[in-house]
Amino acid sequence: MQVRARYRPHPRGFGFLTPVATDGATPVEVTGHDPDGAARTVDSAFVPPPVASGFLADDLVDATVTFDDKGASVESMTLVERARRMLVGRVQQGPGRLVLEPDPAIGSGWIRLDPSLAPRLQAQVGRQIVVLAVDDDEGAPVGKALVAGPHVVGSPQAIRAAAVVVALGRAAPSLVVGGPQAAGLDPVQANTTHTRVVGQLAGGGRGGADGLSVEGAIPGAALTVVDRTGETCVTIDDADARDLDDAIAAHWDGGEGPVEVAVHIADAAGTVGLGSPADLYARTVASSAYLASGANAPMLDPALSEDALSLLPDVERQALSIRFAVDREGRLGEPHLEVAAIRSRAKLSYAATEAWLRGDQRPVQRLSGDPAAEVGGVLDAVVEAARRLGAERDARTTFEDLFAAAEVAPAVVDGRLTTVEAEPHADAYRLVERLMVAANESVAGWLVAAGVPALYRAHEGVDPERLERLRAAAELAGATIPALDAAAGDADQVVGQVLAEVDRLAAEGRTEDCDLLVAAATSSTARASYEPDPSAHRGLAAAAYCHFTSPIRRYADLTVHRQIRAALAGETPPLSVDDLRGLAGWLDARAGAINFLQARERGDLWSRLLDRGFLDGPEPAVVTGLTVNGLRIRLPRLGVTGFVTAERALDLPPRERGRLDVDEHGVTTTTGRWRLGSRIDVRFVGLDDTGRANWRMGKPA
Repeated sequence: MQVRARYRPHPRGFGFLTPVATDGATPVEVTGHDPDGAARTVDSAFVPPPVASGFLADDLVDATVTFDDKGASVESMTLVERARRMLVGRVQQGPGRLVLEPDPAIGSGWIRLDPSLAPRLQAQVGRQIVVLAVDDDEGAPVGKALVAGPHVVGSPQAIRAAAVVVALGRAAPSLVVGGPQAAGLDPVQANTTHTRVVGQLAGGGRGGADGLSVEGAIPGAALTVVDRTGETCVTIDDADARDLDDAIAAHWDGGEGPVEVAVHIADAAGTVGLGSPADLYARTVASSAYLASGANAPMLDPALSEDALSLLPDVERQALSIRFAVDREGRLGEPHLEVAAIRSRAKLSYAATEAWLRGDQRPVQRLSGDPAAEVGGVLDAVVEAARRLGAERDARTTFEDLFAAAEVAPAVVDGRLTTVEAEPHADAYRLVERLMVAANESVAGWLVAAGVPALYRAHEGVDPERLERLRAAAELAGATIPALDAAAGDADQVVGQVLAEVDRLAAEGRTEDCDLLVAAATSSTARASYEPDPSAHRGLAAAAYCHFTSPIRRYADLTVHRQIRAALAGETPPLSVDDLRGLAGWLDARAGAINFLQARERGDLWSRLLDRGFLDGPEPAVVTGLTVNGLRIRLPRLGVTGFVTAERALDLPPRERGRLDVDEHGVTTTTGRWRLGSRIDVRFVGLDDTGRANWRMGKPA
């Protein structure tokens, strides 16, 4: 049977194919017949090592597939289209020539390097490089031009480069369902921009936003700008932040009266014209990338994001502002949106704000200067508004509090890999976050009421495909969740009943059952996505939610700003619901790749820290998944995920193969030895051939 599919490699040299529709991107199932004539429907096919050799991750191929009682296997495949043009790996000496040993996430086997690279790489065997690849006459990739490196393997520069190439390559324009044209982008230009940005970021650069023209149509260009420069407002961010896209003003007369809040957001939509080079670049990359190794990659020209649009202190700036009152119960009053001229009185850091919350006013006063008294009044009102909002949010039914935040994070300081506190100013950060969430929710409500097409952030709560697993975990834990057994269980009821049972199990001292239910619940949540239709965000228990507060960092927010400006001016919004639907899928994929990039870099930095002896003893871990091959784990303190092989979990002798007997839902081993949520201690063993951390049990189970 002939199948068109996308290829994904495995570090051991084999791979898998995912059948796709005629667009080359949408996954589909295919049905074939085994030798006995029985129909077999599959969504993947095994690619043996001899067939996998020479192919790269995400290659579009035509394959000959056979079926048996175990599934589908590939007999042969030919290249149709190659999505990846940037490759990363190690320089190796092949037979008579230099070759590239690719990162295992990209492919297996050796890739030829153009002879013109030999003079620069002859003494660099074993070092990591990034190359621009072309295809030879037979479709095999050839490294043509050196883009980044050589770097010492495991150095921060090498880790960044590999993370960029692997992660961003997964969202190459041709791999996104609907393609760049669904987002209003020219496919050729989008591919060119994508390839260039991958190379720039892999080389430690900031991307290609610098100097791009902003000339283009501005929705609501004739809007009246309200003068709010006399109103005291402040920004609160990291001490070294330059891209300040939000400022806060607040007033409170004390007692139970309302807190009047204004959240001012940099008016990027009033500067960056639709269809301008700056706009098309921002739409292509989807969001800024914040990396630990080297420079960040801004979505907009730093001359805009860190200067002309940034809400820096003591300079007049234009903002799109949302104003609302917070009553004593934490409920939001009627929202009012306007374009306003503002002047921030102070650039406060999270550290100074945290000190204020502890009663030490001196850091805020030093940063505020003469208007310190006015700034103090704003902070008092902000603290009260956040307290009320927090109390109201705590009353909502969400899984939010079940997730454990990491305590330590990797960082590169003065070129050295080290660790820092993951959230050094958590209370100050949460203070600002509550107001930003309230602003996003308030704007979404305004958009719905006004009937303005927009991008909404949707989250359905529990993933429907994981309900059976959650049901099995609840039964094993002895929890009663009637909504799970209903024909059409209401998602809010499921969440509420799970939380109630978590509290009950904890109160009864049934720690293992409580851990099981918590682990099942947190691993059953769906992913949030952009939608053009007003949809509930059950992760925040919001009837409607949108991204509004970061238009110089996220393209979705810039889009929402444009729709609002047009509506305020009585104009037809620039994007229709159908336009927004195509854009939503593009932004989900592209911004998702940025998130994966940041996570991959963080994970690889942790691997190097562990290899250098960061842990000298056992570390607490939680079992997050069970397979026949071993235990998936998370180390809560570090925020690190990992795997304990069945052999190490069972403490088997070297060379003896192990296997865990796991129930059909992956909730428990049949012996009951380990369950989802089991608390164990693990020890770091070393790095495998791919640079990933290996773990073993720290104490006998």
